[in-house]
Amino acid sequence: MLLAAVMLLSGCRGESDPGETGDGTAPVETVTIPGTEDRAVLGDYLEITPHGEHDVRMLFLNVGKADAIFLRIGETGWMIDAGTVSALPMLEAGMNLLGLSRLDGIFITHTDSDHVGGLRGFLSLYETDAIYTSTISADWNRVEGVRGEIPRVALDPGAVVQAGEGVWFEVLGPIRYNPRDDNNSLVLRLRVNGSTSLFCGDMMTDEEKTLMYAGMNLDCDLLKVGHHGKKDATSSSFLAETSPSVALICADKEEESDSAHKSVIKALNAAGAEVYITENTPVAYDVTVTPGGKITVEDVSLPEPPDVRFVSVSKSDQLVVLENAGDAQADLSGWWILSETGNDLYRFPDGTELEAGGTLSVGCTDTSGTPDLRWNEGKVWHKTKEDRAVLIDPWGAEVDFMVSQ
Repeated sequence: MLLAAVMLLSGCRGESDPGETGDGTAPVETVTIPGTEDRAVLGDYLEITPHGEHDVRMLFLNVGKADAIFLRIGETGWMIDAGTVSALPMLEAGMNLLGLSRLDGIFITHTDSDHVGGLRGFLSLYETDAIYTSTISADWNRVEGVRGEIPRVALDPGAVVQAGEGVWFEVLGPIRYNPRDDNNSLVLRLRVNGSTSLFCGDMMTDEEKTLMYAGMNLDCDLLKVGHHGKKDATSSSFLAETSPSVALICADKEEESDSAHKSVIKALNAAGAEVYITENTPVAYDVTVTPGGKITVEDVSLPEPPDVRFVSVSKSDQLVVLENAGDAQADLSGWWILSETGNDLYRFPDGTELEAGGTLSVGCTDTSGTPDLRWNEGKVWHKTKEDRAVLIDPWGAEVDFMVSQ
């Protein structure tokens, strides 16, 4: 009745031009920015029943305060977030450690640089079938700008992505758009071998509330804690809903002093969760889910690297010299040098060998003379700032470091 009355009253203003408001001015057009509309929850996740026994391994990489998680489920491979630009050696290590040569899919939870920064470099080395994001976000340019011909699949809450026979990633959020993109994080549930894992990206308390209000089942055995374990996430009510026995936090206090916050760690412990923080593992936490659903967490096992070390890192010559102090030839294929100040990376070409007792020089394009290898940069080592060179093997281990001189 009220709607009819309003329509009737509107119709009485017959003198006005349809293209004008009642006061004779043009109407203001409301424009909805794509990705900022709330989404209805699909019923797809209600129609699946996980089944079967599967080989499951997850690697939670130590990439500073950033997020980078690899999963191998049977013969399929997946990545959740890609860390920062400088995380690329660790992303390649994740592939090597799980024996993967390509991925079935990459999930990017949101557009922060510590979740999407390493994507461009990763895609230059490896293929993937698809990149999955949420539908909700005001800006996916950081993905669109690097994906090339790879399809980006936008996921609504309630959607599912199959990860093998009887295994699916289930999308629980985001449901409502939030101006802060952390609260638009793609939230994934994985139920496999009778165990449930919940991956929260950078979800904060606002998004937690929307999932709880929507009635989502958040109960889990393993919780990837949201927003690097800061105190603006993992509320007491959310923790009561999830009740995890294992919690993993991607964080580094040296980079962000409030991650992981002691109050969050205390609350997780009080809830009965064993807490693992990636800054405390040299390379990665290796998580397995047994066919019986038991979750185990340990430092990933690494091979012993050859005794290769820095001899010098010269600012003036823009030249790095390495030596093989071991008694056997060293294969440097896929090794990396990182300049920490500039976040510049050099990857040794496949087939690079260093004889026992021998040396190898790596120069820049501006380096005079004839170095053995050349970095595709004019200058790498900062002339005035202190810069630390890090030598990283294909398994993600820091083999050596040296401050430039």
